[in-house]
Amino acid sequence: MKTARQQNRRTTRRTSVEPEFGDWRVPLQKPHEAEHLRPKPVSMIRRLRVQAAYWESMEPVYGGEPDGGLYEIHGWKRFIRLCIGWCLLMPLSVVMVFALMLQLYHAAPVVGDFNFWQSVPVWYAILGVLVFAVLKYFHLVDPILVFTYVLGHELTHAIAAMMCFGKVEALSVDIDGGYVDTDKDNLFVSLAPYFLPLWMLLWLGVLFIANLIAPFETYLHWFYAGFGFWWAFHVYWTLWVIPREQPDLLENGVVISFLIITITNIVALLLILRCFGVISLRGYWQDFQHCAQEIYTTYHDLILWLIQR
Repeated sequence: MKTARQQNRRTTRRTSVEPEFGDWRVPLQKPHEAEHLRPKPVSMIRRLRVQAAYWESMEPVYGGEPDGGLYEIHGWKRFIRLCIGWCLLMPLSVVMVFALMLQLYHAAPVVGDFNFWQSVPVWYAILGVLVFAVLKYFHLVDPILVFTYVLGHELTHAIAAMMCFGKVEALSVDIDGGYVDTDKDNLFVSLAPYFLPLWMLLWLGVLFIANLIAPFETYLHWFYAGFGFWWAFHVYWTLWVIPREQPDLLENGVVISFLIITITNIVALLLILRCFGVISLRGYWQDFQHCAQEIYTTYHDLILWLIQR
């Protein structure tokens, strides 16, 4: 049985939380001081701390703090987002995945052709993916990769905020993590880094400008190699950071955030596969309609069967 002194010590630890950037809560000396604290008028977006989570623990952390945190969503807003996530986005993502699997099945003759793998786009794109895989597997330049990801993450937040006519108050990037202060915060601003591969888009933009100066054929292999490298970079860090406790996901709801990230990345993957000639967008749309009809029929029959039981 705990003594009164131990219980008081535990209470003090729970009320005196460590201040975080963008968090208006500060350690309290007296309980009644909480009534005089108010959040700042500018919306503070705190982002991931990559270095601490990456170097101290490689294990993902699921969920938030047990006592609840600053980013929890309550009431009708949470109910509406859960309804949109489970009733709309979840079926949409399932149909998109099944349609993609059907398209890949139909593309077996193309992918099975040895000449496909010998083509310049596919060969050099795979080479770029392998370069990234080697760098990560042997931990050759991990600090550089971590800093690059944090920089791209925060820049994407800032660019997304400005696209929504918001103002960026401050931006800080370090190997310990980063943050963005902005007066505009919505789903697009919060989740943009998880489905917009900034470095890959910049790579494509730079090569497009270079094409205006020199013939594109002279550095075509670098184009595809960089494309594969930065796509692998985006996919790896997105999959690595999602299972960990991220304010970007918690403040908007984990379910709806995860589904939006899944759907948008599937769309990006479809465009990439179309560029490499693996799938057809028209064929994908036909498979999408077929899968949607089949899934609807299956669930309809299942519900009727349960009602009859």
